[in-house]
Amino acid sequence: MNGLSRALRLDLGTWRWLESEASPAGAGLVVLGGYLMFALDRFGWPDFSPRATVRLMLTGFYGWMWLGVALWVLVRLASGSFGPLAPFVRLVGHAHLPLLLVAIFIQVVSVMLRLPSLARWPALFAGVFWMPAMLAGAVAASADVRLPRALLIVAVPYLVWVAVVGRILWRQLGHLL
Repeated sequence: MNGLSRALRLDLGTWRWLESEASPAGAGLVVLGGYLMFALDRFGWPDFSPRATVRLMLTGFYGWMWLGVALWVLVRLASGSFGPLAPFVRLVGHAHLPLLLVAIFIQVVSVMLRLPSLARWPALFAGVFWMPAMLAGAVAASADVRLPRALLIVAVPYLVWVAVVGRILWRQLGHLL
């Protein structure tokens, strides 16, 4: 967990460690755990819907895979070399950590404490600043590019991801925000 806390601070050395040492299962747990928490936020514990939950988790999984492949292609086109895809997709999965933390925050504050308006600002911060910064850190560490160039590489695929996956999440969480 110390490595993930360092990655949250955009430590490039930690991103390089995650690229080489972290397991794909860890990235999958971050992504699918976040979407499971979002499903619990939406449907609550008593009204839990397995079908809708699976649909939301598959949306998150496919969004993760699409975002990882799109960023990998752009990074490889920008740097001119084609490295392995699997470590890069794993990094993109770990870059979803802000979504997991926001989902847990929403579950605790909005659902359990019944304070829905408090969830708006952390969700907005994670979507606009934190997750793109995490993705840029992953790209910078993986492709050996500077952070400003990594932000440029991340911008378009992230906006497409927000337009597709973010729209679905917004529809799911609109009652809380």
